[in-house]
Amino acid sequence: MKKFLSMLLAIVMVVSMIIPVSAGSKKELDFKDRHTFAEVESTLKDLSKDYSTITELFSLGTTWRENNIWCLKITNKSIDDSKKTGIAVIANIHGGEQEAGESALYSAVTLCKESTTKEIKEILDNYIIYIVPVMNPDGYIQSFVLNNRPNLHPTDHNGNGVSFSDPYTDINGDGFISTIYKGTKDTKEADREKIGMESPDWDKNGKLGDDPRTSGIDLNRTFNYNYGRYDIETDPEINKESKSVVGSDATTTNGNGKAGGTEPEVKAIQNFFAKYPVDAMTTVHTGQQSVLYPWCYRAYDPNNELDDQIPHMKAVSEKLAKIYTDYTGRNFYSKQSHSDYPTSAEMIDYTYGRHRINSYTIEVYGPGMSDPNSDDIYYRSLWNNKLPETKWQFYDQKQIKEELKLDPDSLGLKKGEGLWFKTDARAQMSGKAPTDQDVMVKGFYEVLIELIKSEEPGGNNNYVLPEYMK
Repeated sequence: MKKFLSMLLAIVMVVSMIIPVSAGSKKELDFKDRHTFAEVESTLKDLSKDYSTITELFSLGTTWRENNIWCLKITNKSIDDSKKTGIAVIANIHGGEQEAGESALYSAVTLCKESTTKEIKEILDNYIIYIVPVMNPDGYIQSFVLNNRPNLHPTDHNGNGVSFSDPYTDINGDGFISTIYKGTKDTKEADREKIGMESPDWDKNGKLGDDPRTSGIDLNRTFNYNYGRYDIETDPEINKESKSVVGSDATTTNGNGKAGGTEPEVKAIQNFFAKYPVDAMTTVHTGQQSVLYPWCYRAYDPNNELDDQIPHMKAVSEKLAKIYTDYTGRNFYSKQSHSDYPTSAEMIDYTYGRHRINSYTIEVYGPGMSDPNSDDIYYRSLWNNKLPETKWQFYDQKQIKEELKLDPDSLGLKKGEGLWFKTDARAQMSGKAPTDQDVMVKGFYEVLIELIKSEEPGGNNNYVLPEYMK
């Protein structure tokens, strides 16, 4: 009997080490993998149900496609909120930056799982953590087709009066969206002529993929603070200097939409910060490996009273970048955002400028191999993962008709010409996790804990709500 009890105890100890996402979950999330928006929603709902004494799940609003922008509030609900300091995590403002959403989701899961440990219990007694894993659900979902930065504000790219009338579609069955070129089988790569993106030519205008599901609007240029500060008259070079403006649309300038704070996703976040006092926040991104702080639109001015909190944010940013470097073994750096590259109407300028919230942009992943000898810190600070090599595939006119179901004549192909499908690393990595994503998300969690501790507990210290917002 003693032997049986010993064996049973050993089994229980082993099983206890395999902790599911939540008590009611059937399957633990593997953060080496990419997770769909449906999986993100399901996980948040499980957490809110199975950790009901410390969580509350609510929607901040909906997108153009009626997807919810979920926020998970994590705190000890038995202690009055007015005695706590608020911290916010807003991830995936850019749809294709899915590692950002994974990092935020992992932190939500881990805070709940570790809520009974001494460290996290003390945090939840003194702080309220608000986590929005995916601010741009429409863009996130679309990025499983092809990496897409903007939201899905209905947009007519080709001027035929119908929004998104020729979306990208995998027509050759390889699971990716290719860029399409024309030429003969012998045409060299440099001489192939780009004619569009992979699509069955839904609108039958002879132009492939010319009205995709993307708006051209960069939500992180669309907050209602210094909106439209950089334009063609005041700074015609700004669009060239910014690494982050992707996509174009006739109704936007520098990707900043039609007016500040009007996109539903941005409006939801602005309303959140007007309703829920927080002392510190981070927006989570990918594209490089850095911790940035305000201002985005101008340099630090020690003589300007609006800049009085920037030295604190600078010190915290340096510490966070070091923690991420030490934990992941990859290089991270810190900078004032403006010195990285100038922009306007970004979220961290809004939250600091309007509400005096200590605000940070944490960029968790720069794809590709670092160059330790580069003069540019960006190229010295990448994830060191080898990206897939570009693939080319040629289709002659018979294959175009029979396999791709396209009309060579409508595409303007001459005798002997066919289509070249170019599938680059961006296409091949859409919806796929990079190497060591699990290390990346754990590193972010360590950084988040330090960010929380950088703010004094016990209530709001610097948050303000302007009179005109009351």
